[in-house]
Amino acid sequence: MRAVLRLFSTALILSLVLCESPDADGTHPGDFVQFGNVLDSVMDKCNVQVQYNCSAACRIGVEIVISTPRRTGVVVYRRTWTNHKGLGKPRSRTVHLSFPPAVVYRRDFFVRRPLETCDVVLRAWMVHLFENEIGGSHDKAYDQSLARTSIFLRTLPLPERPVYPQTSSVSWGAWLMWQLTKDTVRKCPHESDIVDILTFPFASTGERFGVIHKFSSFSNRDLEWRRILAFKEPRVTLSVWLYLLSWCSQSLCGIVKNVNEYRNYGSPLIMLSDTGDIVVQVQMLDGEGKAFTAHAALPLHTWIRLDAFFQVSEAKLTITKILPGEQTLETTHSFDFRQPVQFNDTSGYFVIGGCSYLQGFHGYIGPIRYYRLGTENVTNPLSPVRTLKELDRIHRHCEEMSHVTEYYLQALRQNQDLSRDVCESYYGGLKRTFGHRECTQTWSWDQQRRFNLTLRLLEEHQELIKGLGNSSRHLLSLGRVIFQDAVKTIAKAEASDGGLEVMSSVIEQLQVSSCWGHQHSSLLLATLFLAGLGVPVDLEQGHVYSLIGGVSDDRLALMHLGYKHMQGLDGFPKDQNTAYGYFANIGKQTSIDRDKVQDSWQTPTEHVHLNNDDELHTQTGEMGDIVQYMKHQADRGDIESQKTLARMLLWGSNGVEKDIRAAVTWYARSALQMIDPSAMYDYAILLLKGTGVKKNRTLGLELLEKAADMGSVEALNGIGWYYSIIVKDKTKAFRYFELAAQNGSRDGLFNVGIYYLNGDNPDKPDRNETAAFQYFFDAAQLGHVEGALQSALFLSTGSVQGVPRDPDKAVLLLKQVIEMNGHLGFMVKDALQTYQRGSWDEALVKYAMLAETGLGVAQHNAAHLCELLDHTSACQWRYHNYSTYNHIPQEAGLLRMGDYYSELADMVKAIDMYSTAAVHGSAQGLFNLAMLIEEGYEVPDIILDQMGLSDAHTVSRSAVVADLLSRCTAFEERDVTPCSLVLWRMELLRAWRDFTHSSVQLTLACGIFATLTVFVLAVLLRTLLACYHALYLSTSQSAERHNAPERAGQDISDSPLGTRTENQRQRDQTTVEHNHLSVQETSDLIVTVTGVCACVIFIMFISHLL
Repeated sequence: MRAVLRLFSTALILSLVLCESPDADGTHPGDFVQFGNVLDSVMDKCNVQVQYNCSAACRIGVEIVISTPRRTGVVVYRRTWTNHKGLGKPRSRTVHLSFPPAVVYRRDFFVRRPLETCDVVLRAWMVHLFENEIGGSHDKAYDQSLARTSIFLRTLPLPERPVYPQTSSVSWGAWLMWQLTKDTVRKCPHESDIVDILTFPFASTGERFGVIHKFSSFSNRDLEWRRILAFKEPRVTLSVWLYLLSWCSQSLCGIVKNVNEYRNYGSPLIMLSDTGDIVVQVQMLDGEGKAFTAHAALPLHTWIRLDAFFQVSEAKLTITKILPGEQTLETTHSFDFRQPVQFNDTSGYFVIGGCSYLQGFHGYIGPIRYYRLGTENVTNPLSPVRTLKELDRIHRHCEEMSHVTEYYLQALRQNQDLSRDVCESYYGGLKRTFGHRECTQTWSWDQQRRFNLTLRLLEEHQELIKGLGNSSRHLLSLGRVIFQDAVKTIAKAEASDGGLEVMSSVIEQLQVSSCWGHQHSSLLLATLFLAGLGVPVDLEQGHVYSLIGGVSDDRLALMHLGYKHMQGLDGFPKDQNTAYGYFANIGKQTSIDRDKVQDSWQTPTEHVHLNNDDELHTQTGEMGDIVQYMKHQADRGDIESQKTLARMLLWGSNGVEKDIRAAVTWYARSALQMIDPSAMYDYAILLLKGTGVKKNRTLGLELLEKAADMGSVEALNGIGWYYSIIVKDKTKAFRYFELAAQNGSRDGLFNVGIYYLNGDNPDKPDRNETAAFQYFFDAAQLGHVEGALQSALFLSTGSVQGVPRDPDKAVLLLKQVIEMNGHLGFMVKDALQTYQRGSWDEALVKYAMLAETGLGVAQHNAAHLCELLDHTSACQWRYHNYSTYNHIPQEAGLLRMGDYYSELADMVKAIDMYSTAAVHGSAQGLFNLAMLIEEGYEVPDIILDQMGLSDAHTVSRSAVVADLLSRCTAFEERDVTPCSLVLWRMELLRAWRDFTHSSVQLTLACGIFATLTVFVLAVLLRTLLACYHALYLSTSQSAERHNAPERAGQDISDSPLGTRTENQRQRDQTTVEHNHLSVQETSDLIVTVTGVCACVIFIMFISHLL
């Protein structure tokens, strides 16, 4: 203790001695720095005199420091110099100050953002050089200076500041833009660190598909600065709702994953184990991954919330379980990683559920809320609460129903009599005959009451399920029977009196079928509730059964969910990320299904419209004229007919049933003629794969090489496949793939993309994902399923250099290829055949189911059947409206919706519908759009630009109408059409307008018309006089004939009077004949002159018309 005191006193004495030493800090009493002339305000282009004295070599600095309402201590000007001579003598120096224009001037064209300053400080400092070298940078020179001085400068308010002196000319366009925008009040966009990644439950099938989400940097600088600071000292919170139908089928399943830009797992990685525990993994600053396990044994069929809070090196996981009776149970698990966690949410992307690296779990993922800057007070309610609670209720009900069903099947097997033709031992027969039988009823009376319908259906269909080992497979068959009966019953319920009661019974049966695993029943229930077919619209029930079908990995249900999220229909939020999760799943299934040619439940998706007789005629099947003609031509040796018939039989198209053996026979007959390269290629692929025929690689390769020599591009790809898969010669295979790709083969493009992706290109062995994406995308544009899957993955993640993230394009690519799914095609074929049998109501139910998946032709046909069967108008407008949302909208839907909006006087939407139809080549759409424009309605410029009519629009409205009608006539097949008649009317009106607006021709025409009028009037007057004279002569002759009897018997021929009378009669006759001839000549002259004048006027008019 004494030693410690002695050391302390010694240190204190030494410190006092050092403090009192005049040279302890290296300063000299004569060192100073000060301003000679004092400024009082901020001004541009000013000088200041700095006076200083250095006792040793020193550096002097002058700085301008400003403070604003948002930042303080910002150095905007600094000037430094050193002094080595004249030490110990006062010196002075004039310094030219330069203030930022934003501090001096008001807002104008040159100073867009002036600063509102709180303080402006002009300061000077001095530091000895050796101390500066020890002290560090210039930024800390003022704080470490030996001598310093400062003064505050006054700044003018923004309105009182002078205008920035213009020193350069400004373009007129820039000045005009400034005048238009200078008074705009800019507002910072509202931005929050709270992100709702999911607002609607996602059905996770337990496979490698999930929701991909990517975060971007904050627009708000303060938030972005806090996020960057949190890279090494993170503070984030993630809240996730889960509903487990089963634990992980493997050791670990993904819940939430961060895949960083290097394709490694970042922070966080939250997983579910096969025992129901939660595993949380993070990435440390040194790149090492660390994890901890929360032994929670999460319960099934219960909504659970996981709240993961990360702060620096600590992690806290809070698990909240919802118990029956609205009670909750909360447990907390904490862990310290001992070093800070690295967290950068803008690196890479997040995956909710499964991905290509790790499969997801089987169940539902509810609302997910992410606090990017962290919080311990999490607010993430279960939403939509009624839908999710109903989902929980139905799953619990189905779980209990499965137990009751299994108990019933066990009792049925135990009490089943042995078959008569099976040998039985003597004692076994005695026991069966005289032994006591026990009937064990393993379900309660309450269950028997609640599941009365289930037990009744099992009893009614005992023959279907009796003696069957695999109960789930046969329950699925029973569910299919119930589904088919339900479809027929729904079709009849519309016409029956007790329709609501019938529909109630049907819905109960479909619910049982859904619980037994027949997910088409789930989709039908969703269709009924969402569309209101026979029942009131119930979006909640529709959502529930949509999710139940999707979580069971049903193809049509997945398409249905993806389509609803893609378009944001029927209460499903519009979310392309969620739509991608569903479409990627069905897209992968489509790729797998295409190789299962022999599957009788698959056919190509044929787009047949029920109101098109030509398309219906192609679907008449084996007994139809087309197939019979094909068979006739094929028997005669026509190769095209043989190929077409083989394709029909192989895939089951055009209403023909699948017959693989017959198809192979026709393929062989067409290929072995060695004439058609495509036939040779098709048969060679069948031989190489052994589809419907014994494998024969020798003949297959021979046919491929022969077809390639004859110019078959696909054969080149086939040879590449042979060398890649069978011979294992990647170099030679790549040459063939590349040659096929260069000639437009979609399979060749995809295969070259695979080689670039894996780095197997012999010329460039490194991986090139950018080039691979381009090949995949080109293949997808040609309809390649795998190419669409790969390019959509790159577009959804945005992880490939040069490929920006575009989830909209990814979803659209997938939607185009999933409509090729064979199971979807089978359902379309079944609906069409139902219509052809005359069961239109049943066909409507089937087409309505398909319409809910987003298939355009099904939406068109459903709307058409609703109209034929006089269903409610809501049925028609629903599916006509849906058909307008597709990437290739239905023409009928666009036109009908345009008419619908026209009746509602919503001309903006009507023009949008008609213009969309016009862009896709609809003559009726062009005609309707032209009529609306002619009536005076304005069409947005974007639509005119899209149709290439912007130039015509600048000329006149009539030019736009004429252009539209001209395009319309090009699409119409007949010579005389409404478009051609209206166009002719417009041309006549235009010619008349031009003719009447020509002063010279109009004057000439008026002169001709006036002269013609005068001439006609004069000639008519003359004609009238001649006619009057002829009438007078005729009257005189009648009078003479009347006086003739009085002179009867007298000889008047010899008398002078008789002679004069006879001469007078001859003159009158001559005059009458002359007048008649004159009238005829006059008429001819009038006709001639009128014709000439009319021809002259007509020629002038035609000159304008042409």
